[in-house]
Amino acid sequence: MSLISIRSVAGTLALLAGLSSARAADSPQNTGAVEEIIVTAQRREETVQNVPLSITALSARALQEKAVTSFFDYAGQVPGLAFGYTGDGSGTARTISIRGISGDGATGFYIDETPVPDSIDPRVVDLQRIEALRGPQGTLYGARSMGGTVRLITQQPNLSDFEGWAKANGSHTLNADTANYGLDAAVNLPLIADRMALRLVGFAQHEGGFFQPRFLANPAAVANLPPNANPTALNGLATSTVKDVGRTNSFGGAASLLIRLGSAVSVTPRVLFQKSDANGLEYTDVGAYPVPTPAPPAISMHPAGFTQYRFFNLPESSHDRWTLASVAVKWETGFGVLTSSTSYLNRTVDETEDETDFLWQNLLAPYDGVPLPNGSAYHAVPIASTIEELKQIHEFVEEVRFVSHLSGPLQYVAGAFFSDTRGRVPYAGYYPPALAPGISQTAGVLTIGIPVNPANPDEIFGQDYQTRVSEPAVYGEVSYLFTDALKATVGLRGYQIRTESGGYLEGLAFGGARLTDPQASFTEHGVNPKAEVDYHIDADKMIYGLAARGFRPGGLVPSIPGNSAVDPLGCFAQLQALGYTSAAQTKSYKSDHLWNFEAGAKTDWADHRMTLNGSVFYIDWRANAGAAVSKGFDLDLHTRVVENLDLSAGVGYQRARITETSPASPQQVGDRVYQVPDWTGTASATYRIPLAGERSVVATAGYSYTGSSRSASVTAAQPRVRPGYSVLDARIAYVFGGQEVALVGKNLTNVEANLADNRSLAAETLGRPRLVINQPLTIGVEFRASF
Repeated sequence: MSLISIRSVAGTLALLAGLSSARAADSPQNTGAVEEIIVTAQRREETVQNVPLSITALSARALQEKAVTSFFDYAGQVPGLAFGYTGDGSGTARTISIRGISGDGATGFYIDETPVPDSIDPRVVDLQRIEALRGPQGTLYGARSMGGTVRLITQQPNLSDFEGWAKANGSHTLNADTANYGLDAAVNLPLIADRMALRLVGFAQHEGGFFQPRFLANPAAVANLPPNANPTALNGLATSTVKDVGRTNSFGGAASLLIRLGSAVSVTPRVLFQKSDANGLEYTDVGAYPVPTPAPPAISMHPAGFTQYRFFNLPESSHDRWTLASVAVKWETGFGVLTSSTSYLNRTVDETEDETDFLWQNLLAPYDGVPLPNGSAYHAVPIASTIEELKQIHEFVEEVRFVSHLSGPLQYVAGAFFSDTRGRVPYAGYYPPALAPGISQTAGVLTIGIPVNPANPDEIFGQDYQTRVSEPAVYGEVSYLFTDALKATVGLRGYQIRTESGGYLEGLAFGGARLTDPQASFTEHGVNPKAEVDYHIDADKMIYGLAARGFRPGGLVPSIPGNSAVDPLGCFAQLQALGYTSAAQTKSYKSDHLWNFEAGAKTDWADHRMTLNGSVFYIDWRANAGAAVSKGFDLDLHTRVVENLDLSAGVGYQRARITETSPASPQQVGDRVYQVPDWTGTASATYRIPLAGERSVVATAGYSYTGSSRSASVTAAQPRVRPGYSVLDARIAYVFGGQEVALVGKNLTNVEANLADNRSLAAETLGRPRLVINQPLTIGVEFRASF
């Protein structure tokens, strides 16, 4: 840890320690019972034990004691949840799978009432809880919830209490050159007694980089490389490195204003924002990858450390910034609550990558020695080049919902939903012209005849697509309590989704001059039903069964690069091999849908000292390029059978397998669904040691396991497997009054996990897959003060 960062963190710690109005930290008194968590998974407040669906909920206290700050921290604590990267780049490519349903747009992701892209990673600051709902939630949550839904529920303004907290952290990551440090804080300000309150939240965080690019010390030395050279084999030439690559600076916050208009109506406008800037990308190379001969059976893709091999020192970067503005209006009537939620999301992701490898392998080295028009033989030399992608999203969402609170056996939920998403999303963003100076004078262009863009002969690739997706929907659920123990629920959601897209592609990699894709549109509509029955054996035990349909909308994609005359990347040839005669045939893809059949139990034992919940499921998934079946179970156990000791464990099993394929798919019947491990598991223990006065020691250890899975970047000839991995974290805190100092350790066994092999913005270089990996062993301290 650097001296400067130590001083800055120490100064912040001293400031927090001086808060004179510190009070006891928010945590319930130990009653001997397992912590009861109230959730709103069914749009009404209920305990987890009373919700007839499979759900994992993490309370604010659990998030604090487990030092959860990011998606990676809490994802491993949800049985049945996995994630990977399915697109180009990393900023918008991460996707979430639940119960074996993977891919873009398969899992809903919400911040309070608002659906947002599942690639967003809001810092975990001032959350009330996290809810992870397993299984399709298509009736109440819509198109993005085919496999399940993750909800981040924030703390709301408090009309009566002036309160707040602040937390400083400092840590060091193995292999990093700079320390990690930051500050989080929140304050609640009652402005008018019982009428108006403001809640402000903010954070700033620096994460040290732990990658070291290695490149030629003298860029001119590339002239001495043979045509079979690559950045991992530089023919003995001198190299240099830089450190602290991948460091990230992020900051963000929120402002929420609660206005109560009389006793029944409240209005809550809010703005959230976050900005993250990284001076590199979280990629590493693969150890012992066979090149270039295909090598079945499946290859296990292990990370090869933190060295990034490059020809040149071309800085890479990633910038992600988003703002979410919303207004929630609630009217509490005598027979229910009417809620209106209006939101607007503005997000921009800008990434820059080194594409030198790609050019060298595909457009330069293959033509070494080819005669040029002047009679000389072409000598291939790597050309330094970068490629940039800009994705922007503007999303307006309006939802109006009524949730009944009737005195009789009948209850219902009814609502209307509308979303309008515009921008450079989801599959086609804006690529400013990527240039490789002098490539128009190489043998591939001058002799072989690879076409260039006449307006910009050294342009490798350029693209700009604008997309609009609109979705109106109406939905409703009705439940009826036949007896004190037996309840049945039915629901429907009707929807229509329209997608419009158009733009252009150009450049040498695409086939030369600009090709304009005219504006095209695609419309789908349908109905998602749900039926559920639950029975309370007694006050502490419930069994349930349900059937629900989920879907994911279809859409439009850009044209396939290349043409029948010259096809430098082989894209058009691959298209013909699949039976297509023109790129226009691949412009649209249809929606996919599934049916989920589930039975489960919620049980409470030993005078509320233990809960054991579980479910079994069978999912029949009809995708737009085949079909799959996912079947399995999940279990969640929480106990406090020993005073002051909380134990929890969870396991998820999902056997997701391909049952039908299409000509375009590299998968075979019986293959595992991409990026879905058969097994996931989690376990944690928290022990509280009361001391004299308002002091205590709280020790927490957490373990998570993610099994092996099939990579999404795969060919039939050379399938890839992401090895399974385990992560061990721990935190021990000394609590005194309203203050807390903690020692935190993350990834204590220093596991290098393959989170995904991620495609470059340019395209993968043969034999050079790149892996997204986790943060190495990190040890640090936290100081938190409440007031």
